Amino acid sequence: MPFSEILKQVNEKFSLRQKEDRIIKDSSTLDKKELRSGGNDPEALFYEIAQDNEIIQLYKYHSLRVMFLSSALAKKVNCYNEDLRIAALLHDIGKMGVSKKILMKPGKLTELEYTIIQSHSHVGNVIVRKHLGLTNAARYIRDHHERWDGTGYPRRLLGDEITIQGRIISLCDAFDTMVFDQRNYKQRLSYEEAYEELERGSWKQFDGNLVKNFIEVLEDITIPEYMIQ
Repeated sequence: MPFSEILKQVNEKFSLRQKEDRIIKDSSTLDKKELRSGGNDPEALFYEIAQDNEIIQLYKYHSLRVMFLSSALAKKVNCYNEDLRIAALLHDIGKMGVSKKILMKPGKLTELEYTIIQSHSHVGNVIVRKHLGLTNAARYIRDHHERWDGTGYPRRLLGDEITIQGRIISLCDAFDTMVFDQRNYKQRLSYEEAYEELERGSWKQFDGNLVKNFIEVLEDITIPEYMIQ
């Protein structure tokens, strides 16, 4: 199935909230015509980079699954909006400038390499903020490697200082990496093993309430086969 068709189907499943639910003027107040003016459509941006950049090509199905899972969890906890969907899709776009040798390294990263990896949250924030003008989506991307206990990056935010959308993407990103991600040199986990890992990380790496809700969500949804590549 063409990547563009996958995006179309995901877009149909996870639609925008009604106008009366929109509060902050960000992507949620922009229609598709506005987003596409000047080539600033987030899905077109991802598609363009995914086709032209080897690193993002490796991440595109991971990004689609994270978008699917994040959207489902956000709907359950009543914080779904278009900015969340865009941020989940583009959460790894900051890795486009990172060396494949570093991203795919099977062993332990050096201190310098880890610092370079960490920069992708900030770079993704800048790309989405400046190229798309979506300040909320950019903030969620910036926050998706923060940890509940305040030991994450890039700003070492603590608990509720982290946007709930950033916390959702972080959780879904970790789950997908454990269960589906073929780039990971470690053995992939079963759903049950991944649940145990998420529960061990509750109130440390992850928002424990979101972990509970996420496991409940996964009992009711099935990730489309065309997203599992």
